[in-house]
Amino acid sequence: MKPWASLRRLLALVLTVMAMPAAAPERAWRAEAAAAPPRPLIFVPGLLGSRLCRADPAGGAEPHVVWGTLGALPGFPTLRLEPGASDQTIKPCGLLREIVYLGLFTQQVYAPVLAHLESLGYREGSTLFAFDYDWRRSVFDNAAALAAFVRDKIPDETQKFDILAHSMGGLVSRVYVGKLGGSARTARLLSAGTPFFGSVKVYETVQQGWGAANLLMGGLTEFRRTMLSFPSAYELMPRYDGCCTGGAGGAPSFVPANIAAWRSLAWQGVDAATMPDLGATFARVDELRDIIAKPLPSTVEDVLLVGVDQRTPHRVVFKQTGPMMAVQVQKTWAGDGTVVRESAALAKAPLRPTSFADHERILHDPQIQQFLAVALSRSVTEALREVPVRPRDKVRMPDGKDTELVGIAIVADQPMYRAGERGRAYVHVRLGNKQPLALNKLRTFLHTPDGRRIRIAMRSDPAASEPTNPFEQTFSGRFDVGGGTGTAILKVTIAVTGRQSRVAERSFAVIAP
Repeated sequence: MKPWASLRRLLALVLTVMAMPAAAPERAWRAEAAAAPPRPLIFVPGLLGSRLCRADPAGGAEPHVVWGTLGALPGFPTLRLEPGASDQTIKPCGLLREIVYLGLFTQQVYAPVLAHLESLGYREGSTLFAFDYDWRRSVFDNAAALAAFVRDKIPDETQKFDILAHSMGGLVSRVYVGKLGGSARTARLLSAGTPFFGSVKVYETVQQGWGAANLLMGGLTEFRRTMLSFPSAYELMPRYDGCCTGGAGGAPSFVPANIAAWRSLAWQGVDAATMPDLGATFARVDELRDIIAKPLPSTVEDVLLVGVDQRTPHRVVFKQTGPMMAVQVQKTWAGDGTVVRESAALAKAPLRPTSFADHERILHDPQIQQFLAVALSRSVTEALREVPVRPRDKVRMPDGKDTELVGIAIVADQPMYRAGERGRAYVHVRLGNKQPLALNKLRTFLHTPDGRRIRIAMRSDPAASEPTNPFEQTFSGRFDVGGGTGTAILKVTIAVTGRQSRVAERSFAVIAP
């Protein structure tokens, strides 16, 4: 959760697939799998990455899944946390190995990660432990739950272990290691796409919801009321320099710790009666900031896996227009689609970037998997030295010269459609110069749920580009989703110099009319 990763792409669980690095270095890291892991590993997923269940009120043995299935989606408002209540009827009930995309079909997110770890010699239940948690609650509550999990699964207090954490899971792990004594037993902490200083996607998601899926959850008003009851939402709000502007001299004009600021948005569903105590909540945010600012002990190998060159919300601008506050989100290519680099990086921790995977799929990237193989079997230092960072691709421009392909992204105008509807696809391209890209470099298709492959006619659409980025180019085209229901996939390829074409994909759901 998924940044706030769930954070519209993570919340919508939209996956972008990029072309993978060449396989030449594969022999070396595959050889790491031959040896048994040197110590156990705990995997900590991100926001929305754990199923949530409620005990059967009739006393049955099987709990009711309230997050993680199609049938549970209309009950999303029942996940709302009442202020000050200690309701324990909803509990985590397993890792979402195949995360349910809006409750309608599955996308593999964590299953491939665990499969890769098993290929390195880890075995679930003995040397590999997946920590599921209630992602609605504060990272401090979940860090305490992680401490209890460690005591249960690895009771030998002399046994050290490694932690691999994704997204919000990196914050949970950081609090455990930095505050709750986890540094005494943690040998390595590897954090992938962790929003140490928050994500603008929180505001974008609360403002827009999940598109057409809002109707399945009681409407945007209920979605907001539920989301803003989660303490984790506030801990994931952006707080890096320049994230939030609009006041005099560029200072923030929206202070999320102030209920009056929320009321000034005039958003239905912003209800002080269902929000947590903002004073106590932002006191925890301040404590979290202090924990993050303090380097881990030298006995803990600390490394950050960071995605870059993906189109990412990075600044939210609040402007007062009469009694109401208008909100505008600006995009950059210096992030993983959910978390910008300045939020995912820490001053004194080594960093391994990748340009070829977005927030949800960063641990699927072969380059990152190579890095993990060496880092977990030997050391972070050796992985940083031995595993190369793949350079950006090049694109031949109309003048015959090559320029860098910084990134490419494809999105639909809705995260979900009903059968028979029409949609629009947008392809955003960030190049190393401002020269217009020839349309014949792009090929865009829709793969419908009933197995058809339809070419989408694209045209230049500069009005859809990020106005603050003169290097971004955008193309768009209309498509018919067809009469079938299930998974549809938008796919774009761009011809690059000396390599196989770069590919970007976006999946979405098609439901019954």
